[in-house]
Amino acid sequence: MSRALVRLGGLLLVASVVYLAAAQIVFGSTDRDLFRKFAGAGVVCLALGFLLAVASRAWATIIGRSCPRCGRRVARGRVYCDEHLQDTINEYRDAQRRRS
Repeated sequence: MSRALVRLGGLLLVASVVYLAAAQIVFGSTDRDLFRKFAGAGVVCLALGFLLAVASRAWATIIGRSCPRCGRRVARGRVYCDEHLQDTINEYRDAQRRRS
């Protein structure tokens, strides 16, 4: 979600600058209110995207990691609990043997 907000904010800022140039060339004048709305929405989206990214990382650090199969907490740097780690390795090996 944070990536989408950052991209949308960047797109709105670029659109506002492009609008300034295009309106000046085509119409000879610009609507400052429309430019401010585009630019303001872009800044708000960028700010929310960055805040959401920071908050999600902080939340993940506080909560900690858990095994995707059973949900039990795992040690730092691990993805699976001990039981499911071996199962995952065996499944991967079986899949590699089937390919060959």
